[in-house]
Order: sequence, then C-alpha cells, then structure tokens
Amino acid sequence: MGTPIGRWLPAVLGALLLALPGGFAQDAHLRDSLLAQARQADHDTARVWALMEAGKLYHTRNPDSALLYLEEALELARSISFGRGVARCLINAGYAHYDKGQYDEALALYREALPICAQLGMKRELVAAYNNIANAYNAQGHRRLAIENFEKSIRAMEGADLPPHFPVAVRSNITSLYNNLNLYDQALENGRQCLDLARKIDDHTTVAISLSDIGNAFLGLDQKDSAMFYFRAAVDSARAQGHRQLLATSLGNVADLLRQDGRMAESEKAYEEALVMSKATDDPQSTMYNLHGLSLLYLDKRDYGRAKGYALEALEKSSQEEGDYAYALYLTLSDIMLAQGDMEGYAGYREKYRQLRNKLANGALVGALQEFETKYETEQKEQRIRQLEQERTIAQLTLRQKNGLLVALGVFSALLVLLGGLGYRNLQIRKRVDGQQLRIQQQQIKELEQERQLQTANAIMRGQEEERSRIARDLHDGLGGMLSGVKQTLFAMKGNQVISESATAALSRVIDGLDRSINELRQIARNMMPEALLRFGLKDALEDYCSNLARPGALDVHFQAYGMAQRLGRDTEIVLFRIVQELVNNAVKHAGPRNIIVQLIRDGQRLHLTVEDDGQGFGPQLLEKAAGMGWMNIRSRAAYLGGQLDIQSAPGKGTSASLEFTLK
Repeated sequence: MGTPIGRWLPAVLGALLLALPGGFAQDAHLRDSLLAQARQADHDTARVWALMEAGKLYHTRNPDSALLYLEEALELARSISFGRGVARCLINAGYAHYDKGQYDEALALYREALPICAQLGMKRELVAAYNNIANAYNAQGHRRLAIENFEKSIRAMEGADLPPHFPVAVRSNITSLYNNLNLYDQALENGRQCLDLARKIDDHTTVAISLSDIGNAFLGLDQKDSAMFYFRAAVDSARAQGHRQLLATSLGNVADLLRQDGRMAESEKAYEEALVMSKATDDPQSTMYNLHGLSLLYLDKRDYGRAKGYALEALEKSSQEEGDYAYALYLTLSDIMLAQGDMEGYAGYREKYRQLRNKLANGALVGALQEFETKYETEQKEQRIRQLEQERTIAQLTLRQKNGLLVALGVFSALLVLLGGLGYRNLQIRKRVDGQQLRIQQQQIKELEQERQLQTANAIMRGQEEERSRIARDLHDGLGGMLSGVKQTLFAMKGNQVISESATAALSRVIDGLDRSINELRQIARNMMPEALLRFGLKDALEDYCSNLARPGALDVHFQAYGMAQRLGRDTEIVLFRIVQELVNNAVKHAGPRNIIVQLIRDGQRLHLTVEDDGQGFGPQLLEKAAGMGWMNIRSRAAYLGGQLDIQSAPGKGTSASLEFTLK
C-alpha cells in the first residue's frame, strides 16, 4: 500500500529584486514623486532610474502597470546606450512577467541581461538574473535546469554585495529540488552545507527547513533511523520558533516513520497534532498528507470505516492542489475496499489508480523531453551569442587595423619600409582570421552531420520498433483470433456423437497441435513487443519475460532490479529490453545453461545491466569472429545508449555480459 513520504517544503526563495542604494517607501506619494523626477530630470539616466523605480512599486500588486513603466525605462535606456540601466530594467521587467505567469517572456529578458551584467561587472545583477532564471524554470517544472542555474547563481556570488541569508536560501532551494528528483546523495550533500551556513548566520527558519530536507534525503536512501533523528530535530526547531507550517510538515514525517515502525499510538498522536497545525495554517497540501497518513494508520489497525473517511477527505483536498497525489489515495482506497470485501469498489479505485499512474508516467516522459529541448535551444542561443561576440571582436580588430594604416600614411608617409611591415602584419592577421572562420564553419558542419546521423539512427530504430509492434498486434489479434476461432469450431465438431471414436482421437490430436500453435504464436507476438513493456515499463517487462522463459527443473531465469522505481525513457527501455532479449536468447541457444541471472541497477543517472549464465562459455577469439546479426544488434544498441558492452567468458566457466552508461 502507498505511504505519504517525502513531504517537500515550499521553495524558500522567490525572484531577487534590485533596489537602488537608499531604497524608497512604496506608496502613492513616492510614485508621483518618481514620475515628476522622470519628467523634469536634466539627464536621461536619471529619468531611466526614476521610471524603473516607479515600475518596481507595482511588482506583485499590479504587474501590468509595472511593465508599463519598466518598458518605457528600458526603451529610453537602450536609446542612450545606458548599459547598466538596460540590464536592471530587463531583470525587473522579467520579474513582472514572472508574476503574470509568463515564464518564457521572463526567461528571454533574464537571458538578455546576462552578457550585459557580465561585461559591466554588475555582480549583484548577474546573481539576480541567474537566480530568477532558475525560479522560472522551476515554475515550468524543469527542475534540472533550475538546479543548473541556481548553481550558476552561487558561483556568481563571489565578491557580490548580497544579504547574508541569500546564499543559504539558494542552497536550500537546490536541496529541495534534488530531493524532488530522487537524487538523494546530492540532496544530502547540499542539505548539510545549507544547514552549516544557516546556523552560522542564525537563520532559524532555514535551519528547520534544512533539517527536514536532510531527513527526506535519508528517507530516500532508506536510512530511517537517521531520517527520524533529523525529522525530530526539525520538529523541535519549528516548535521553538512557533512556525506552524514547518511543524505540521515535520510532525507528519515523524508520524509516517512511527506508523511504519508499528508504534501506532505515538503515530496517531503526531498525525493529529500535525493535522491541527496544517488546518490552522490553511495548508491544503500538508492537510492532505496528514489525512492520508491517518487513513493508512487506521487501515493497519483494521478500522476500515475511519480509514475510508480520512482517505476520502484527503482526496477532496487533493483536488485543490495542482499536483497529482490522488493516484496514491486511489491505491489506498482500493486496498480499503478490498479489505471490506467490496470488489466493485476495489476494481473502480484500482482502475483510477492505473489510469492516473500511466498519465503521470507519460507526463514525466513529455516533461523530460521538453526539458531536454529547452536546454538544447538555450545552448544553441548561447553558442550564437558567443559567435556574434567573436565576429564583433574581429570587426573591431579590422577597424583598428584600418585606422592604424591611415595614421601611418598621414604621419609616416616617408617610412615606406615601415608601411610594408604593417601591410605584411595585416596580411598575416587576415590569414589568421580567415583560418579561424574556416575552422568555425568546419566545426558547425561536423556538428550538423553528427546530429543528422543521430536523428537517422533514432528514426531507423523507432521505425523498427513500430513495425515490430504492428506485426505483434497483427499476429496476436488477427491470426491468433482466427486460430482460436478454428479451435472452437473443432471443439464443437468433437462433441458431435456421429463422429467415430478413431476420428474423435485424431481430432483431439489436431486440437492439441492447434493449441500449441496458438501458444507459440502468442509467444512470438510477446517477444516482438511485450505489452508489459509499453504499459508498465522495463522492470515489469523483464520480470515477465524471465518468468515466461524459465522451465522448472531445466532452466532457472532470475531477474533482479535495484533503484528502478521510476520509469526510463520509452526508447531507452525498448533498447535495453532488446539487448537483454538478444543476450538471453544467445545463452539459451548456444550455451546450454541451467541458470541465467539478469540484473538491472540504477544509481542516480548511471545504469548498469548484467546478464550472466552458467553455460559452457567460449573463448574470446570466437566473439571477435562473430558476424551474426545478433551481436551486431547488441553492439549497435549499446552504442546508441552511449555505453560499451563488456563480455567475460571462458570455456566451461559460463558467460557474463555487462553494460554501463549514463542516462540522457
């Protein structure tokens, strides 16, 4: 049954706002004063600052009005080539778009500000731009890109004049994002750094959040004693501060672990206090988690009526959230219905759970693809910016050369030898410039060719798998259905008493042969494209494949999987399944093993596949000479994943094949 673990706290930090030294009180009088300054100022730069500060008065309250003044300030700053004003207006206008939920527009403005801030040494503004980019990506669900830009923000902080709590808050955001991505080792490392920094500056709220984040990381690593230690410390810290939202979250985590440890009375007390706190702070997410926890507790105590009541109340709360936690509640409700003997209710909630689970799996895949595309487009834009800067440098160099020649002709017209030297130098520089441009073009051509080859290979592989899937459906649904119909007709004939006893026996043999043919046909269809692979993922498909392949007393096929709770990308799962299928079939066909072990291990973004058998083995020289399509397919699929297959075998000592690669 499900369990509401991993109660993530909300992000600590929003976008960083920039203020001029001295600051202003945000009121109507100040707005009128700033607008008067903008109209009467003698210098355009002063008008830019006044308009920008007027726009900032409307942040969060009225972003449309904020944009009106900020865009006017930005246009003026551009017209007078006021770089610092342009950068600050871009960042503040981006924040106004962020407030409106227009994240793509905000990202475009932040990115435009980056090179200006770097060029002019605007360290505080550079930190703000990276931090705000990270927040926009996080709002879009691109957590890896958010982490990448938060870390850039931290690197840019060196030498910047920032509030002492700011680096701590950014580090806390990174920790929470790593926990959400199930990258618990990285979450633990960042969480400990954040805790140390927060304690040094007496930031008690971030101390409590860091304690809870570290507890979640230990929970993800299945180190429950350590998780309990940090969750209890978070409870004490939140209680001392009177921070009810933190207290509700931390108490709920403690209650989860107590329930799993069988300490029901203590767990119930903690859940009830957490529920009171979450309702008092009007926090629907925390309320939902604690209601679900109480439902699971009463399910364990076999008080099915109260368990169902809490689960339904939690389900009502889940409809107020943007997340999809309802799938866990559907699973719990189906368990309650089953325990009560309500098979219709069980089937209904179980089906809702499956549908939402599949939707979430597909959504995660789409999100990962969108994040990859966004990162690729961003890198392309950055590469184009670098190229434009390089072209500008070349143009400036050429201009300086021309000016140097004119000065030399005007002042040193008699020094023809020196002029010749300058001409020679100019020729050499032009050659170097031409050579550099040629290398850039060659590199671009090479990158485009590699991309084309990769796209072609991907298209071929997808086409093959789609064709396999189509043939498998035709065999199973078309030919398989026809043969089943023939079998039913023969059964009807067999029941006809007019047929003689010898004819009946012959007909029984025909039916048995037909039955074996149908089973063989369905096995072929399953091998071509297992339904479990498409519906439930690689882990379930391999488990089903190994189970069907085993023959009691003749061949045992063992499957082991670690760290495979989350599904991989569809193409990656299909390629890995085909590699396992080829390796196992080779072993069964050529090695005569009694035991085969298939092991799949995921450690963060590293994935390791091992297929071992105790068959007759072979010498390495045979593998070098192997020219069959099986080995070629295995090698090409391994290369597609970015890994290399390692084969270890010797005559009489079995075979071990391993593949390790980094998930893209």
